[in-house]
Amino acid sequence: MINQKTIKLFIYIFLSVYLINYIFFSHRLFIRENGYILGDWLINYAGGFTRRGLFGEITIYISNFLNLNLIDLTFILVTALYLYFIFLVLRIISKCNIDFFILLLILSPATFLFSFYDPLATGRKEFLFFLFFCLYFLYREKKIFIYFAPFILTTIILTHELFAFLCPFFIIIRYLNTKSLKLRDYYFEILIFFLCSFILLLIYNFSSPNIDLTCDAIKNFGYNWRICFSINDLNTLKESKILISEYIKDKNYIFYYSLFIFLSLLPIIFCLKKCFNLSSYISFLLLFLSLLPISTLFFFVNDWGRYIHIYSFIWMLIILSNNKIKEINLSYTKILIVLLYSSSWYIPHCCPDIHFSKYKFKPGIFYIYERIHLRLTTENHMYKS
Repeated sequence: MINQKTIKLFIYIFLSVYLINYIFFSHRLFIRENGYILGDWLINYAGGFTRRGLFGEITIYISNFLNLNLIDLTFILVTALYLYFIFLVLRIISKCNIDFFILLLILSPATFLFSFYDPLATGRKEFLFFLFFCLYFLYREKKIFIYFAPFILTTIILTHELFAFLCPFFIIIRYLNTKSLKLRDYYFEILIFFLCSFILLLIYNFSSPNIDLTCDAIKNFGYNWRICFSINDLNTLKESKILISEYIKDKNYIFYYSLFIFLSLLPIIFCLKKCFNLSSYISFLLLFLSLLPISTLFFFVNDWGRYIHIYSFIWMLIILSNNKIKEINLSYTKILIVLLYSSSWYIPHCCPDIHFSKYKFKPGIFYIYERIHLRLTTENHMYKS
């Protein structure tokens, strides 16, 4: 049997390796001026008010004012925020006991291992969502957090507007904590919902930037035009005539991502039943209600893997933060099952046809082997992971 102290030590070592991997590939993608990752952080207001532009506007201003390298400054700021996020995660983990299903969830390819298996998922803005949820779990009852939360929320939504689609999670979290349906127990969560909805409406009603000017604000630093890939997508939801549904059908999205959702939900379902003593009906209802808003994005974007990751990661944080199980030891057999589950599959952030064209199903550990083999036998290219 393996006790909690050993399990926690294993998790801390795993998170250390994970963090090194995340920072390494984030830096790699930043210095290569990746337009969908670095470029997304550098969206700005030079061409007028637009969605996702606040962080980039501030960063470009600081870079100009202090005469700092823009990429280095962005990497430092993003890394500092990510380190703070991991620090908060460690605080949450330190307060809970880890049983078999929770360990499955922590080591799921849909949570921490998502960006480990797919390096092109590193360095993206969605960790800001997780950062706020961690703050909420740790400081929900603190008055200072209640006062500052609206400002933090506004900053995050103006950096990545899709945070607003996660608002139902706060109602669900409060219900799991109180088991109450009285409105007075949800005043803070209702405030979050209306604030997110209001800002989202402002963004989509008043966001109409000149993308050339927005892009020029970055290219003036001497960077390649490819850094503006993300900026060119700013008006996609309003102007695109492409039917994503047809694109999805052509690339087996429905089959692969349905399978990945099923594999991702397995440990979450067991954890809900065990940690919260919920009936199967309530468990599935909560999963459905939390998935419904974010699933609407599948009609507008093709990187479904990222949203499955966001959904699974938030559920992991919910379960870790509300874990009231008694201390438990794990057998070596269960540890082996966890390792098999973690290494036997992975979720690409998009485009499963690229990943599974040769092999219809590819274990995550085999994909790592392929990436290492590729680097040993071919030259590096601009956007290879």
